[in-house]
Amino acid sequence: MNQQSTIINNESATRTAHRQPPSGLRSTEAGRHRVWGGLAMALLVAIGTVASFLPRPSPHFPATSVQPQRMLINSATQVDAQIVAAGELGHLFFSVDAGKTWQDAKVEPQRGSTLTRVFFPSPTLGFAVGHDNWILRTEDGGKTWQEANFAGENSEVLLDVWGKAQGPLFAIGSFGSFLTSTDKGKSWAPRDTALGDRHLYALSGAGETHLMLVGESGLVARSSDQGTTWTRLPEFYKGSFFGLVALSPDTWLVYGMRGKVYRTQDFGETWKEIESGTTAALYGGTQTREGNVVLVGEGGVVTVSEDHGQTFKRTHAGGGQSLSSVSEATDARLIFVGPAGITQQAQQPVQRKAVE
Repeated sequence: MNQQSTIINNESATRTAHRQPPSGLRSTEAGRHRVWGGLAMALLVAIGTVASFLPRPSPHFPATSVQPQRMLINSATQVDAQIVAAGELGHLFFSVDAGKTWQDAKVEPQRGSTLTRVFFPSPTLGFAVGHDNWILRTEDGGKTWQEANFAGENSEVLLDVWGKAQGPLFAIGSFGSFLTSTDKGKSWAPRDTALGDRHLYALSGAGETHLMLVGESGLVARSSDQGTTWTRLPEFYKGSFFGLVALSPDTWLVYGMRGKVYRTQDFGETWKEIESGTTAALYGGTQTREGNVVLVGEGGVVTVSEDHGQTFKRTHAGGGQSLSSVSEATDARLIFVGPAGITQQAQQPVQRKAVE
């Protein structure tokens, strides 16, 4: 038993000795493992480095979509085949597909001041005005804009711009601000109109020489010499007028607070109050190609005249977001703008009660 046990123990030792190499050999094999591991890691790094420089398809992202419908828009107009709109943070937008998609126009420099009005005296030449006496000018129909005037801090708000392509051009605003240009809007200079320091809200013209403007606390003034001199008319309403529509050199509508509308047929010598169908403030208006007058305002109210402003019928009672202005697209749709952005709708005939 002792001899057999010794043999078994010797065989076990021998097998163990065969399974475990000498310490020197074990150290050499461990070093080889480390070398191969290092080489494998280096190879992976090299493959990753090469792969990072290989051409690869660009990741697919949805196209950037500008959405002026979600921004404050103060003014919009149809220019040839595109719609141009102006609003908050210095944004000007244009659409070439009837408002389905919008592009952000290039503005140089971008001041970030809110824009209040956009106006085109010709299909290519246009102007936008706003806070800080900021005036922008375009010569390509509204795709790119360059700064023509800026006053920075402690300046006034320009609220309207109007004129002819060959001049003169006018920009008006808060506290009686009145700027003119005679070089197609490349430069602007202030002018004293002797109208005081009331806010000037809107200005327009008709014919070759007749202009009219409206403002705070019933201010109405006219010019019969292309805006060189201005005459303030006697007050016939104490509330502010926010807009006006020139129907002819002699026939005008002015509108404003509490839904007030007044009409003149003799270039402001006499005025007649017109029932507007609303007591909400009216902020914007336009005359369509068919001759209808559309006025919009507080709470989204819309009122329409089909007889050149002699009578009005309210087509939308309001109760929603206010509308700042309205214009007509080439396909006869109406373009409404305001705090809720831009909306469009087909014109609806005014339904009137039959006379019994």
